[in-house]
Amino acid sequence: MNRLFTLLLLIALTSCQAEADRIIKSSIEYHGFNNFYKEPVEFKFREYTYLIDRTQSPYLYTKKIQLTDSITGQSIIQIDSLWNSTKFKRSVNGKPMSLNKEDEARFMNSLNSVAYFYQLPLPLLDDAAVITLLENTVIEEKEYQTLKVSFSEENGGADHEDTYRYYFDTSTYTLSYLSYNFHINDGGVRFRKAYQRPQGNFIFLDYDNYKAPKGTPLDSLPLLFEEGKLEFLSKIVSE
Repeated sequence: MNRLFTLLLLIALTSCQAEADRIIKSSIEYHGFNNFYKEPVEFKFREYTYLIDRTQSPYLYTKKIQLTDSITGQSIIQIDSLWNSTKFKRSVNGKPMSLNKEDEARFMNSLNSVAYFYQLPLPLLDDAAVITLLENTVIEEKEYQTLKVSFSEENGGADHEDTYRYYFDTSTYTLSYLSYNFHINDGGVRFRKAYQRPQGNFIFLDYDNYKAPKGTPLDSLPLLFEEGKLEFLSKIVSE
């Protein structure tokens, strides 16, 4: 009996994993993000210009800002570069800067975070992502397929303790909502409603960003959002 139970459990888990993989790959296809491996993507977010280049190995993220020296009036171009989310370098006018480990970790995490959210749902294929299929969730009178995502400590980066929920349209597989908790910078809980922004071969996402009190269970956020009990923080818009 124990062997039969174990076999049935293994079959169920394998089936759930296959369905989770299908949802992610269908969403990536819908958003056109298979093209990330064919062409670099540049975008602006706030005062910075970002580049995501997955056409090379190791893949590369960059973050660039152009400033003006207040004394000389000369132009200053600062570029942060991150390879495979692990190797970081900052340069100013082409010359490398020496950073202490704390600053390097902070700048690296900032660049990696922006690139991660901009590429969603593509990063869900990363080796460090641990995917669990949950029951469908109803948000604003519509049903969404729901995935729980956590991260392995190995290759999971500084944010490997964070936990996410992703909500996918059951017909188009677009990523429609997400929620997560995070632990850096004193931690917090967020819920985001996504808006599609077609651009070239891609369908990117902008967000309405909401805040919940620390410790709020992620699975309660859709209902709290519907009831208007989440604090609106900002619109997250790239161009």
